[in-house]
Amino acid sequence: MKKPPSWYHDGHLILDRQRLAQANAVVTRVTDEIPLGDPATDQLHTARHAAWLAELQLAQRVMELHGTDGTGGEGGFRPGDLVLDTEGGLYVRASAEDEARGWPWAYASDSGVPLKDEQPSEGTLSEDHPKRPLTLLVRGGRPVGGATMRE
Repeated sequence: MKKPPSWYHDGHLILDRQRLAQANAVVTRVTDEIPLGDPATDQLHTARHAAWLAELQLAQRVMELHGTDGTGGEGGFRPGDLVLDTEGGLYVRASAEDEARGWPWAYASDSGVPLKDEQPSEGTLSEDHPKRPLTLLVRGGRPVGGATMRE
């Protein structure tokens, strides 16, 4: 069985799926409250509109990510990026040379160097090691506010 691309596990995409499920649950609840044969209420129209917006947002996110050939866009990771994976592990993106050799990640605790683009850590881990989605914490030695990366 073929694995889905990494962007399928994108944190924003997961949140969009949850929003759609919640919006559809509201539509179902409001629909169930209307007696059979009664016209649709304003509350139902509002719930349907919210569900439509949630579905549109999900569809747009999927198309945006799909158009990146599975990479998720946004330029990917850069040498020196500090990320947090879903299991709470901290990782540093290694140099382009290490990435080319198949070792693009290093444990942040093993790096021993400042987290800056000029001095990336030596790669010791494969691309699949940090568990997705990844939250970018530091780029170029500066905090970035914990942005979930689409890759």
